Amino acid sequence: MRACTIIFSVLFGFTLVLQLALANLVPSAALEISPKVVGGTPISIDSAPYQVSVRMTDRDRVSFGSGHICGGVVISQRLVVTAAHCTYNSNKNKYYTAGDYVLVMGTSYLTSTTNNTLQYYVQELIPHPSYNPNTLVNDIALMFINGYIPWTSASVKALPLNTVNLAAGVNCSVTGWGVTSSGSSVSSNALRVGYVPIVSYLQCAIGYGNVPRTQLCAGYMTGGIDACQGDSGGPLMCNNALAGIVSYGNECALANYPGVYTNVSAYNAWIINTNNTLNYTVFKNGSGSLVAGIWLTLFSILLAY
Repeated sequence: MRACTIIFSVLFGFTLVLQLALANLVPSAALEISPKVVGGTPISIDSAPYQVSVRMTDRDRVSFGSGHICGGVVISQRLVVTAAHCTYNSNKNKYYTAGDYVLVMGTSYLTSTTNNTLQYYVQELIPHPSYNPNTLVNDIALMFINGYIPWTSASVKALPLNTVNLAAGVNCSVTGWGVTSSGSSVSSNALRVGYVPIVSYLQCAIGYGNVPRTQLCAGYMTGGIDACQGDSGGPLMCNNALAGIVSYGNECALANYPGVYTNVSAYNAWIINTNNTLNYTVFKNGSGSLVAGIWLTLFSILLAY
């Protein structure tokens, strides 16, 4: 009976518990942009249990926390979403491999762990096939991890996907371990949150020109609060759903330049269709080692029961 219960739980984890809708994709004009929580406050991971630290494996092995490059968001037991530019090596004009990454979740601080901290390797790395590294259009990627996140975890929870258009003024939150001032190169050790409203496309165009509906803007036209370097790929949470993925901005928290986010509602169909192609019966990390994935999966199942 216990074995049947575990098998059912694993099979149940295959499905994203999401209601999905597809919005029209609108191409963007070329922009002078650079990938990018200024003005925020420290919070516990309990307030944002869906937050992930995306790290480069080789750097993080040298010093825990030093590998952090981007944020990510848990959207199912084996799927994390992030920004495509976090997976692209602009110096070599090619994508990194799945084996280059390790994901850390369930911790409030970059450089320390607790009993609730979970770590997974990336089994498959799936940037959007139409991602444009010059304009950051279609700036979204999926990371299929090599284990199951137990739904009984005290500090890691999935965030549902937003499926509706958001009106200007809707209050949202953006979280991450990014730098806390524009121009800095030092990430915040503590997870931080900033509260920002959705900005209309008309207002966002003041600074950026035309912004396609596959992106959305959030922040203050007066500046002051924004995501920044190191927050890329992290969540913009509105109405308890994942509305945006931190994508880019003109520096950080400048007047007339709110943060620009990948509009998650425009990619719901791509996410679910991609999820349906993944092989949930295989566990390995991106470098080809099956052992770590198998042990992480067994450990996750034991934690869940």
